[in-house]
Parts: sequence; C-alpha cells; structure tokens
Amino acid sequence: MNRNDLAPSGNPLDDARLFLQSTGIDGWLTRDYRYTNPVFEAALGQRVKHLTRPVWLWIPSNGEPQLLAHEVDAGRFPGGTPDISVYGNRGQMISELKSLIDDATRVAMEYSPLYELPRVGRVDAGTIELIRSLVPDIVSSGDVIQYSTERWTPDQLQSHLFAVEALDRIVKQTFKFVGENIRWALTEHDIAEHIRGKLDRAGLEFADGPVVAFDKNSSDPHHDPQPGEAAVIRREGWLLIDLWGRKKSESPDDQNISADITWTAKLGGRPSSRHQEVFNAVTSARDAAFELLEARVLGGDNPQGWELDRIARQVIENAGFGQYFVHRLGHSLGYEVHSNGVNLDDWETHDTRTVINGVGVTIEPGIYLPEFGIRSEIDVYLGEDGPEITGDRQTEIVRIETD
Repeated sequence: MNRNDLAPSGNPLDDARLFLQSTGIDGWLTRDYRYTNPVFEAALGQRVKHLTRPVWLWIPSNGEPQLLAHEVDAGRFPGGTPDISVYGNRGQMISELKSLIDDATRVAMEYSPLYELPRVGRVDAGTIELIRSLVPDIVSSGDVIQYSTERWTPDQLQSHLFAVEALDRIVKQTFKFVGENIRWALTEHDIAEHIRGKLDRAGLEFADGPVVAFDKNSSDPHHDPQPGEAAVIRREGWLLIDLWGRKKSESPDDQNISADITWTAKLGGRPSSRHQEVFNAVTSARDAAFELLEARVLGGDNPQGWELDRIARQVIENAGFGQYFVHRLGHSLGYEVHSNGVNLDDWETHDTRTVINGVGVTIEPGIYLPEFGIRSEIDVYLGEDGPEITGDRQTEIVRIETD
C-alpha cells in the first residue's frame, strides 16, 4: 500500500491509524492543557469548549481511539467523539494512561528532538518524562500530524481556490487604487485598511495583516503599518503587498483553507536596474524550487522540505544576494495560514518531513536590501496530477503610473 496515493478520508482519526499501521508506530498520544496544543483539536476533528484540565487522546494503530479527561470536563464532549475514560486526581490520571497505552513500545507525541521543528514541539519536557516512564520509545508525531490533519479534502481545495482567486484580484485592484489616489497622500495603513475592507466584502476572514510596505519598509518581511507611524505612499518608490485570508466559515465545522500571496510594484518611473536584478533573482529562485518539486513528485520521489529551500537559496546566493535572504523559503498552508505540515526550510530549521501529496505550501523567496525588499509568494497544492500553482504567478514588476 502506498499512503501517498490515498486521498484523505476526511476523518483525521482514521487517517492517523492508517499512517501508524504503515510505519510500525504503536500509537499516537496527543495531549492538551488549556488550548496550548492545537494539534489535539486537529486530531480530534472538532473544538470542545471550556476544557480546564489536561486531556489526552490515544490513537492506537490497531483499535479504537480513546479520550482521557478530568471528571469536571468529561461531560463537555459532544456525541460522536471517542469513548472517554475519566480521572479525578493525578494518581488516577497516570493509572488510566498506563491502561490506555497498555503494551505499546513506540508512541508518537508532539515532540521534536532538540526542538528542531517548533511547530511540532508542543508538549513540555515534563510530559515527555512522564510518558517515558510508561513506554520505552517516544518518537516525533510530525509526520502523522501532516498525514492525518494537513492534507486537503476536495471541499477544502475548492475553499482555497476561492480564497486565492479573491486575493489575486484584490492585490491588482489595490495597485490600481494606489495609482488613482496617489494625490491624497495615502499611507501604508490607509492601503492596509482598504485591503481589509475588500477582503471582508469578498467573503474572506483574516486574523491579522496585510503587509503594506513602501520603499525601505519593504526590507522588513513582516512590516505592520500602524496609524500615525505608517509611511506616506509617494509618487516615486517601491511597494510590497503581502495579503492572506480564508473563505468565511458557514458552520462551526468548516475547515476552509487559507491563501497567502505577495506581489511587488514600482511607482512612477521605470524600475531601476537594481530593482530588476533583485526581482529576477527572487523569481528565478521561486521557479527553481517549484520546478524541483514538480520533477521529484512526478518522478515518484517527493522531496523533503529542506531540499526545496536549499535549491532556492543556492539561486539567490549565486546571484550575490545570499546574505539578504533571511527567512525560510515557505510554510505549510492549511486552515491556519501558517499550518502544521512541512515547511520549506533549511535555514531556520532543517525540515526533513516529506512534501506529501495532498498538502499545500507557499514558495516565497525574498531579498531584503537596506533600501528596498522584494518577495514573490505563490501557493502550491500537490494534487493527483502533481503540484500546481493555484493562483497567479508574478512574472514582471507591476508598474503604477502616478502622473
């Protein structure tokens, strides 16, 4: 059986067991305390409100999943969740954990050796010590998390396509809006407010953002324009816009998929030779990473996240800008805009998770010089026919006429 050929079932618990069976891991033990581990909720497939004590979910490779909750919280779980065992005091909790894990010898948890993958390392050292007193071997749950909770269903793919189409439209409309209203001395914050209004009217929800960065502020990858501090958009200059969002939920069970894009534009005169040189390096790195991903996936040898970062970074280093590429190449894309699957990263971490079929990622190399920065961000989904860029790909610097 090739797991990579199977579509997600829509039930994270079933997909987790399939993964565990194929890897020889006896089970996955995920634990939450006061909503500090979002992986627990993703694995359970629903949010349960007002949980106040440690709660555990045991997913054995063979057998039915089981919950372990404190007696004051046990009644909060709705019907349809796994069977619940109840504990009152600490001794009872440990005794029940022993019964759950039983004779397992290899258990996956939200643990990352040496904290290599922060998105995976969700449980504290004391929890790891407790479970190590009960089982011989704890392994990272990074791969089972990705397989069971981060692959997109067909409905989720459609929700992403809805979002990315809206973002592509809005970013182009915004560049046009800037040019048409340049005489009003709009600030970065004004443009950000304009974008937020368009996102809302387009049916998208967002927790923060967007990034609107003019001239030297575009050298800050996460520039956040604030009222009274934001730069005025001048008739001559450089503009970077990074915007993201997901389709608004119609029911509490919706898990719509985010989209996230970045485009750049030159106001006034033609881009300088320096602008063009940096833009070419960034887009060449972006395209090299996608081409490697496509070739490897179509060849049946999906790459690991670090490999895509490395090839893009080599392109930028060869162009003489290596010291100005200061972040990973891309991130996992899911319900959260920065989700819990594989990142394209050989810089901030060394992500050895495979970019598996069914997941989404961003590819977004950037070069941040003191005077301006350029990033080009695309969204990629690994579908049945290989990876596809789901939105538009910027191939030329946008020109904003200001005369």
